Amino acid sequence: MKRLVATTLLILFTLTLPACGQSMKNPDIKLNPHPKMRYELTLTVHDAPGSFESVTGFMQYEVQNEQECVPADAISGHHQRLSSDPDIELRRVGDSQTYKGTVYLDWVQDGDYYGLGMCRWKMVGFSGVMKAGDVTFNPFISGDQIATEQSKTEFFAKKIYGEKIEASQVPVPDELRTTPGLHVGGVAYSEWIAQQPEKFFSTTLSAKEDFQ
Repeated sequence: MKRLVATTLLILFTLTLPACGQSMKNPDIKLNPHPKMRYELTLTVHDAPGSFESVTGFMQYEVQNEQECVPADAISGHHQRLSSDPDIELRRVGDSQTYKGTVYLDWVQDGDYYGLGMCRWKMVGFSGVMKAGDVTFNPFISGDQIATEQSKTEFFAKKIYGEKIEASQVPVPDELRTTPGLHVGGVAYSEWIAQQPEKFFSTTLSAKEDFQ
């Protein structure tokens, strides 16, 4: 009898897995064909040791109400976090290290992906991608700062600019990186930076409303 119960439970568990896996598949996230909340984003680099091989960026959007519109995992009970990171083209302005691009707060389209209700998206930030050697510098500005037309300055150590990084030196697994090498976020101005400013370069991200 115990063997029969165990076999029955195994069959039921096996039959349940495809349904759970299917419900938790990543949905086909749609971009808004007619976004209106447009901002001009400016990235200015100050006192970098040299130029960058490439300067691009990407927006970061996340669903804010996943507990209401995404099914809970059958085992953990957690709701999957939905995110979208569309790339943004940045163009260089003149001979300076100033770059401009266009971002939209409403670029990702709200939708009912699982038949549970409308998923509401929010633009949570913009991340720059400035590559020099095996090091990628990632200045960041939040979506709220963009919406309120603020600017944000961050500082980076000059000594790692253009470094060649051995895989053993980087603790972050390759599968978690968008590109190989070391990814470095900026830090806010501090007294420590003030005491040795020659060891740092900075980036300033600023936004200006440009609604159409």
